[in-house]
Amino acid sequence: MSINSLFHNRKVLIFGLGLQGGGVADALTALSFGAKVRVTDLKSATQLRSSLNQLPSEINTTLGSHRQEDIEWADLIIQNPAVPFDNKFIQLAHQLHKPVYGSAALYLEYTSLPVIGITGTRGKSTTTSLIYHLLNRVYPNEILLGGNIPNKSPLQLITQEENKRYAVLELSSFQLHFAHQLQVSPHLAVVTNIYPDHLNRYDSMKAYIQDKLAIVKYQTDQDYAILNANDPQTDLFAQATLAQIHYFQYSHLASNLIGRHNQANLAAALEVAEILKLPKDLVRKAVADFRGLPFRLERVGEKRGVIFINDTTSTTPIATITAIKAVPQNLILIVGGSDKQLPIEKMVRFICHEDKVRGLVILGSYQNQKFVTQLESQCPSKIISQVDNMKSAVETAVAFAHSGEVILLSPGFASFDLFKNEFDRGRQFNEVVAQL
Repeated sequence: MSINSLFHNRKVLIFGLGLQGGGVADALTALSFGAKVRVTDLKSATQLRSSLNQLPSEINTTLGSHRQEDIEWADLIIQNPAVPFDNKFIQLAHQLHKPVYGSAALYLEYTSLPVIGITGTRGKSTTTSLIYHLLNRVYPNEILLGGNIPNKSPLQLITQEENKRYAVLELSSFQLHFAHQLQVSPHLAVVTNIYPDHLNRYDSMKAYIQDKLAIVKYQTDQDYAILNANDPQTDLFAQATLAQIHYFQYSHLASNLIGRHNQANLAAALEVAEILKLPKDLVRKAVADFRGLPFRLERVGEKRGVIFINDTTSTTPIATITAIKAVPQNLILIVGGSDKQLPIEKMVRFICHEDKVRGLVILGSYQNQKFVTQLESQCPSKIISQVDNMKSAVETAVAFAHSGEVILLSPGFASFDLFKNEFDRGRQFNEVVAQL
């Protein structure tokens, strides 16, 4: 079956429109292949205005709730990765034998290009961007980029493949969940690392890893798996694949990236470059001018000798620990948010025993009292303040900070208590810093 025949004259329900562009792109792609398209989302029309403005009038919408009649109407459903797998309407779809797909898995099934897929708990966005940057230097305008990236729906890439050489996809565990269904994996699979994450969506670490394994599980001996030699979970991925295995550790090539974890990300990208036989001189030049991604240990300003670093995409405890290790100066840490049911004890111990963390501003809507209580009991020597908005967080941190120190936003938690998402949190931080 071709992608055209999958959609042509069929009724397609986009389950979860969202605000990051993926749902919009999926709807428009299905429409371009001749589908009749509906969209449903729990958010209101007001909340979704920016997405709805991009949809043509022939796409019908159900907003503020989901309806059984939309499930019954559909021939197939494309599920937004943000929608829980146990959603009762998705379960109804399965009971009615309606096919439920993920956009990324559909792309892996129908693409004509070799795909380089990148997953991991931390570092996948930076590694994805690095690989794209290296490839685009060697093959300008011949590389597609998509996946778990705002406004870069993987399914939409199907319509952009003419005269392209490779597709580079960042793949989350939620996107890889659907790859098991279609039994598809990328030609080159990169796994940066595996730590606890999303345990508010998964009932165990085992279930989380099981979805991640899809990136290598359906590879053949003509494919490649690029794995982290220093990660405890690497053996699981090596045992799960038929692919040719390459290991990476840390690169010592000079770059603009901060932190040892980014040396590992760079090493993974360089292993891909080696497999694809990219010219070494162009690779070195590309690494030298790669500036990193917004919101990932991004230096956003300096005021009166205090440096501001935005690491809002650190939404897990291990990510915050890694960010603190990467910053050489003493720092005031802005931390906290909505709980993803991840173990926080190691992060609390690290923060409390790390001398360079002089103070803490806990940013949250007072929901995560367990974290606050642990910090207050284990960090008696630290300056601690709790606030409920970004302006107060930055202003409090500035009051604590001395010249020569860093104010580091590295929350360690999700953002949905006070913000639309982690990018909204990061943008608000930047805006407040700019106004100082």
